[in-house]
Amino acid sequence: MTRGLEWWHRQCNAATARREQQRVRQFGLHPVVSEPRTDVELPGEVWAWQVPAPRRESGDVGISPPVRVGFAGSHPHTGHLGLARAASELTGHDGTILVFDASGDGNRRMVDAFRAALDYFAIEVPEVRVIGDDPEVRHFQRQAARSLPLARVRRIYGFDATTNLASALDVADMLAFFLFTPGDSDAAGVALVDAPQAPHSAALNHAARALDMTPPALLYRRLFPHLRRAGERGSVREAASVMFLHDDEDTVRAKFGRAITGGRPTIAEQRAYGGDPTRCSVFATVELLCSAHRAQTMLDECRAGEVTCSGCKAKNTDAVVAGMRAITERLSTRRAGTSPDVGPAVQRTARALHRPPPRECEELESAIAARTGARSDQVVAGNGSTEVMDWLFRLQAQPGTEVVATEPAFELHRDLAQRHRLTYVPVRWDPATFTPDLTELGRAIGERTALVVVELPHSVSGTAVSLDTVVERLVPRLPSGARLLLDLAYADFMDPPPQLSAEFVEEHPEIVACGTLSKAHCLLGARVGYALTATVTAKRLRQQRLPYALDALATAAAEASLADKARVEQTIQANRIARARLRAALDERNIPYVPSQANFLLMNLTGLHQPVVDRLRARNARYRDGHRWDLPGWIQVHLIDVPTVTPVIEAIEAAVPGRP
Repeated sequence: MTRGLEWWHRQCNAATARREQQRVRQFGLHPVVSEPRTDVELPGEVWAWQVPAPRRESGDVGISPPVRVGFAGSHPHTGHLGLARAASELTGHDGTILVFDASGDGNRRMVDAFRAALDYFAIEVPEVRVIGDDPEVRHFQRQAARSLPLARVRRIYGFDATTNLASALDVADMLAFFLFTPGDSDAAGVALVDAPQAPHSAALNHAARALDMTPPALLYRRLFPHLRRAGERGSVREAASVMFLHDDEDTVRAKFGRAITGGRPTIAEQRAYGGDPTRCSVFATVELLCSAHRAQTMLDECRAGEVTCSGCKAKNTDAVVAGMRAITERLSTRRAGTSPDVGPAVQRTARALHRPPPRECEELESAIAARTGARSDQVVAGNGSTEVMDWLFRLQAQPGTEVVATEPAFELHRDLAQRHRLTYVPVRWDPATFTPDLTELGRAIGERTALVVVELPHSVSGTAVSLDTVVERLVPRLPSGARLLLDLAYADFMDPPPQLSAEFVEEHPEIVACGTLSKAHCLLGARVGYALTATVTAKRLRQQRLPYALDALATAAAEASLADKARVEQTIQANRIARARLRAALDERNIPYVPSQANFLLMNLTGLHQPVVDRLRARNARYRDGHRWDLPGWIQVHLIDVPTVTPVIEAIEAAVPGRP
């Protein structure tokens, strides 16, 4: 933050402290202008701090993560963006933000907007843990509510006979926000609040003592100013007072153009004395959404009288629109990732680890069946698709038998053949299309073939042939007892993905399709995979699985993810947007690549290979070098989402001749 912006924040904080004198005195708030913290750098918009009595008495007055934030409603706006910026500044890259979501929004619109804003403001996005309306939180709310006598609640909040029940329920919600901590953490941290929430600090003191808990430190933020009226806060109830993330660009321009300023009554006075940016909603918007350099320049020109208010708006409108667009793009291309339901599910299961996991995997297999369209008796779950494949290789292994597979491909296929003493017969892919060469695969199938492996899509190139074509070309050539293994690790990313209905699976007992929750479900660490196959084959595979084979935590994670279809679709959509963004950058520079239907892209950098690779290594960005597949000059990069491919695009741009 520049010195000029520090000055602006100090002036705004001083004005807020003057307006809030009554709350400062009544609840013991410490304005930063008169009582600054020297142990931690507070966000500029924090105007006061408060350490609840139980912590003061213990001598613990520190401010450290986790950072607690909370919100309700369903219309994210500039006020929420400021909250995200303050949280990111407090947390740093290695802290945690506890998000208490009281929006009641099943689509998590507020949470997604908050994450998008974090991605915009933070250098490294901190961990975000969402705490919603689950049984554990509700139990804590009741426990906290029982700790507060009604007489004390009436004294603190001034409740009387006309107070509705919702106000009392809000008190329980706030106590959970202040005191509830997920089971694997005991740090109270710090809570970001605003001045109207100061009365809750009195209730917090009492509840913390009654429950023998450590309360968080409280940091009071300035609320984002009303765009049209001085001295007031923006409100979701008044559309003209704030910029919403759902506002289109014309609306953002219009709201910015009509926002109040800190200008003088006349142009002559403005030139002579300069404006007052501390009363200017236009400047507050620029300071939030634009670069520090632009905000500092605007501040200097305003105070020096070098620009009129209309001229200032004209100079900065495009930058404000671009700032909003940068955040909304992150929202529309939301990050890929594990379902937020997985964490709470694993936490609940962790409390019962003294009990064994299910002997079989019937509930998990039923959930997989519901997701894939198969029947549960056609599903066999295991510790990753690799374990399920291992069982199949074991069943097919007979002296002198062979495995026919495309080369290059997933190295595990060759490893499993060697592990079970099957002769591995590699068939080179079609070098023109980078797809499995079905003609050559068919020719390689003989009397000793026990297993044929085809990846849909291919694990190196991402290309795919249709399921119908594979079945039509290869199944008739299989000898008796042979199996066709379809490795569908990346199939969720295909458009459309192959459909293996219960009828199809039963009609083709020679086909075993292996899928995984590691990719589209982002559960690589859980190691949950499965096979879809005819009932008779599924029974044989299931006999290879030991009782209690899948641990309880992995099972809980898998079942929670399978139930969250929207999150998987979000991850797939994020991947497709990232693919389009990277392909556009490659097309612009005439860099060849293989059209992919997976969550990665194989590209031929030729002369740019070394400078691009050097830049990717410097940024610790992951990639696979084509040398491993005899493709010098090529690299394979995972798409995941737009922020993941951005370093790749920037590395290519920097490596183009003529650029520094």
